[in-house]
Amino acid sequence: MRVRTGLSRDNVSFLPWLLAASLVSALTAGACAGGDPVENPGTVGSGGTGSGTGGAGGEGGEMGTSTGTSTSSGTGGMGDTKCMSDADCTGDPGGSVCDVATGDCVGCLPSNDMCPAGELCDPDTKTCKKGCSDASDCTDPAAPHCEVSKNVCVACLQDPDCVPGTVCVVNTCIPGCSPQQPCQAGLTCCGSTCYDLSTNPDNCGECLKPCEEVPQAEPVCNNGMCGMGPCAPGWADCDGDVMNGCEQNTLQDGDCTCVPGSVQACYYGSPGTQNVGPCVGGQQICAPSGLSWGPCQGQVMPVSEICANMVDEDCNGVVDDVPDIDGDGWTSCNGDCCETPSASCSSPKLVNPGAYEVLNNGMDDDCDAGTSDTVAPPPCSTVADFTAVTASDAAKAMDICQTTLQNPPQLKDKKWGLLSAGHRLANGNAPLAAQLSNMQNSQTAILINYGTAMLPKKGPTMVGLSSGMMRDQGDAGFVNPPDTDFAHDSTPPAAYLAAHGGQLPGSAGCNGNCPAGSGANDSVALRFSIRVPTNAKSFSYDFRFISYEYWDWSCSLYNDFYLALLTTGAAGIPADKNISFDAQNNPVSVNNGFFDVCVPKGCYTCPAGSAELNGTGMGTIGGATKWLTTDAPIVPGETMQLDLMIFDVTDNWLDSNALIDNFRWNLVPATVNTHE
Repeated sequence: MRVRTGLSRDNVSFLPWLLAASLVSALTAGACAGGDPVENPGTVGSGGTGSGTGGAGGEGGEMGTSTGTSTSSGTGGMGDTKCMSDADCTGDPGGSVCDVATGDCVGCLPSNDMCPAGELCDPDTKTCKKGCSDASDCTDPAAPHCEVSKNVCVACLQDPDCVPGTVCVVNTCIPGCSPQQPCQAGLTCCGSTCYDLSTNPDNCGECLKPCEEVPQAEPVCNNGMCGMGPCAPGWADCDGDVMNGCEQNTLQDGDCTCVPGSVQACYYGSPGTQNVGPCVGGQQICAPSGLSWGPCQGQVMPVSEICANMVDEDCNGVVDDVPDIDGDGWTSCNGDCCETPSASCSSPKLVNPGAYEVLNNGMDDDCDAGTSDTVAPPPCSTVADFTAVTASDAAKAMDICQTTLQNPPQLKDKKWGLLSAGHRLANGNAPLAAQLSNMQNSQTAILINYGTAMLPKKGPTMVGLSSGMMRDQGDAGFVNPPDTDFAHDSTPPAAYLAAHGGQLPGSAGCNGNCPAGSGANDSVALRFSIRVPTNAKSFSYDFRFISYEYWDWSCSLYNDFYLALLTTGAAGIPADKNISFDAQNNPVSVNNGFFDVCVPKGCYTCPAGSAELNGTGMGTIGGATKWLTTDAPIVPGETMQLDLMIFDVTDNWLDSNALIDNFRWNLVPATVNTHE
């Protein structure tokens, strides 16, 4: 409830002064009775009135002369009044809303903007003013969006706010296009401008393909093919030869001369196309005036190529050669479903039959309607296998499911995938029959688990490689302890040795610098030749290393190696080609920095504990890494070679294993790296 008083709280402090002044005035008046008239008796102030704030106090009278009288003060005005709720502001000229923070009645509050549509609350004056705070304030169809930073309604905030063929510049839709904003139907985005590639002579048939100059005539683009237009003023094409354009200077040499009704050959197609394919010249008849020739009758000029009809429509000497507009190696005639940017295909060069399908990106990356964009393909390896395991079986277990041909019969069938797979010795040689039997029946296995806790990273299976028997305690053929000698010795890969001065490199572990042994005994290697997808710039795979050498034989000459050698045209591959190593460039062995699944001994802290070794046969003697990921760069569309191998060093005992899974492609580049 609002209350007004005659005195404000500020006036109360002056009450004693006012009383004293009144008393002095009265005494002075009595003492000076009968004296001279007062020179300036002073005006008596009156209190302010009205609702709202209190009136100001009256002006005090001036002192009189020594013989006159004076008054010394005015009457008090009304004091300031503060509101406490909107009810206190009913009828207040300041507004109907109570600003509780200041006690003032105002027109609106920015924190609870109740201004009508098309207006917002001014934070300085706390009154409604024309403007917007969101799109609901913008009712003009020509400016339906709110530029909140300026509180004004505008035509657009971003390109998609504009119609196709226009882009948003300074809140205004202007003609143009961008990767996010397509052109209107029938036009193509070249740079930032929309063109009709069927008629634009500067972009004829494809972007940035101008028609060649024709002497004394304008080049024209007809149905995406270049040709000659009308002659320039003062020039004429008297011979109908496109090669020399409009050769007749009519201002200097006079008009064309021909016998009316005479006939001559003519052809207006691009130079070099006449009598190629269906393109032929025609005949034209001289006009009755003899000043010009009639139209070229019977000619057939080049037009855009039609797929798979064995006709050379563009008359360049090659049948069905539709241009590869995006330069990815495929055209619409051999399966390319995206040659120019569109709303559903923003990167045409990455979309073709050689690409891999990227889930949930809204594009048919591989131009194959049978490949889902939303559902991952089913696994191609589902059960464990310990006998006659081929390298192709191993590829499937680590999720390399698609195979392809080196030389497919048609370009549309040139897809990414596994070209070949085989077992090898560590030195790259093909194994003898007995060695291959050991590799396929003992050293390589398709696993659904290793022990009770080590499970595949993706899908039902993973591949296991071992310098001994690739078995755990639950598998038939398990050997305890893991000491198996197959007696087939080899040497490490020549390129790997050459990069390290002709010998295996040592390791820097928690024990210090560890010596390196020699040889690659009981080795098993998988060699994969793979055509890389045209949209892949790197790949990744996951692996674990488990060794019986922990801890008694750590940092010794007997430490087994796991290597992943990559042959690619990509930059940044180590000289030794090995892409799996720790942060100190140690090869994967019992000494590498990731070896942390174990029972703590010596300097090994084993932060991951030993529970994951349960059931492996290495729970008390032995250790492992956690799952690790290796990334590596590749060249899109190339054929890469990946060699994955494990081998004993110096001895043929003290076996080690590797689990490998979850091979996948990446759209983004990567540097060679191994990480958890």
